[in-house]
Amino acid sequence: TISPDGYVGLESTQESDRRQAIIEADIMLDDILAVHGYQGASVGEKLKMGDPRTFRTLQDAWDAHKVRNDIAHQGSAYPLPGNIAYRTIGKYKNVFEEFHAI
Repeated sequence: TISPDGYVGLESTQESDRRQAIIEADIMLDDILAVHGYQGASVGEKLKMGDPRTFRTLQDAWDAHKVRNDIAHQGSAYPLPGNIAYRTIGKYKNVFEEFHAI
């Protein structure tokens, strides 16, 4: 499930808290994909196994994971306004709902 801490991070005025909420959501995505049999050393490798005919939120997963990668590679240089953070967490939420994780 999405932790209350993830939502607290999103409500923060600090970009670092919003970045952390997205990083944590991506860790959850990795775990959920593994539990559902997606194999690979990374979230990206697991997502490559996805078939949009059976994984209807696959594009949401890719979009959200891309933001996480931008955060991971650019750190504080990556601007993360609240609306982008909310949209990204919303995409993770769509995936989590599809897999009945929340």
